Amino acid sequence: TAIAFGRGSANLTLDSERDLQDLARRLQSFPRFYLRVIGHARAEGDPEANRVLALARATAAAQLLISQGVSSARIRTEAALPSARGGEAQVVSFVVGQVPY
Repeated sequence: TAIAFGRGSANLTLDSERDLQDLARRLQSFPRFYLRVIGHARAEGDPEANRVLALARATAAAQLLISQGVSSARIRTEAALPSARGGEAQVVSFVVGQVPY
């Protein structure tokens, strides 16, 4: 399930909030796993503004996970290079691993 945002926004949709709450519950079962939260933004427009938006999206998703009890020490946020077009760029993606950052 994609964690989606409105166009030009770092506001989570209600469905995305529920999906992140579910992810937080799952992460509680795997306390040795770490999570990279990668924000994405569209390739069109100002590259720096897109990078800032992508990072804001990653931060919004991470903050919701933290509010659900996932330790901030287990989460790292970053912005992907803008490359996609349309709605597929208005998301965050995750990389789960067992090695601390």
